[in-house]
Amino acid sequence: MSKAYEAADPVPRLVHGVVAGMQRPAIIHTEALSKSYGPFRALKGIDLDVAQGEVYGLLGPNGSGKTTAIRLLLGLIRPTSGRATVFGLDSWRQSLQVRRLVSFLPGELRLFGSMSGLGTLRFLSDLRGGDGLDRAVAIAEQVMKLDLRKKVRAYSTGMKQKLALALAFADPVDVLILDEPTSALDPSARGEVIRLVKEAREIGQTIIFSGHVLSEVEEVSDRVAILRRGRLMHVEDMKSRRALRMVLARFRGGIPADVPEDLGLAARERTGDVVLFEHRGEIGPLLSWLASLPVEDVAIGTEDLRSPYDRFHGPDMADGEDEG
Repeated sequence: MSKAYEAADPVPRLVHGVVAGMQRPAIIHTEALSKSYGPFRALKGIDLDVAQGEVYGLLGPNGSGKTTAIRLLLGLIRPTSGRATVFGLDSWRQSLQVRRLVSFLPGELRLFGSMSGLGTLRFLSDLRGGDGLDRAVAIAEQVMKLDLRKKVRAYSTGMKQKLALALAFADPVDVLILDEPTSALDPSARGEVIRLVKEAREIGQTIIFSGHVLSEVEEVSDRVAILRRGRLMHVEDMKSRRALRMVLARFRGGIPADVPEDLGLAARERTGDVVLFEHRGEIGPLLSWLASLPVEDVAIGTEDLRSPYDRFHGPDMADGEDEG
């Protein structure tokens, strides 16, 4: 359990080993997790491992299976096949124990309109013994700028979202599951949510961040799972992606025939005298090599999630490619 929440009740800490490439235990685990509604397959054999202290992004448009996966993790619905565990607890058979460990922000909120903002925070925090109330009030008033004296029915959709976010980030738990947490928020509040996610990771909480805004998921996530029509299509390691540079260079007199192997360069596209390189390595040797060549123009940047995302959701992805 994270040091920030040592006062919480002790719970089992069973794990499934270490996430590949990460020296941290996997505390959220699924095996061939599937959900069908009659002939419709909402989720199709999902295998996930989320490491302790990791921000794990679920990325995809509406209907891709993100919310179904979250409901299965929380034991809110029963899997058709496969299984999910949180801290070694079966999400369906031990769902109450699982939900004691998790703070969940649903994509569709239902709050009591007759309560004040403060009354809502007090009522919900009391379900966990009231430990998170002071922090929830501080986030709601100081960060989200809410008037907690008002009735919830007088709140806008965005204000209700802010109230729920304040409680979610204040709950004394080890795991946060946020389903579309920035929907209905203004740009300033979206920035605060991103900051709160980063703070939660710093104190050791594990976060599942579900969304369809690429820039937000990319900014906060350690890894990102891209879903399409209930299938897990790809998992992107964001640390590796952030270490990848894209180098677009125009050469005078043609592209060099030989590229030093120790530069960590790989040509992705060539068009006439222009080449797009992928670069993994130190920037100094790269700049020295470019300076020694007849370069007319060069641009160096990074590549966002758009490229891998479009592989599975772009206009060139045929409708039947992911069926089977």
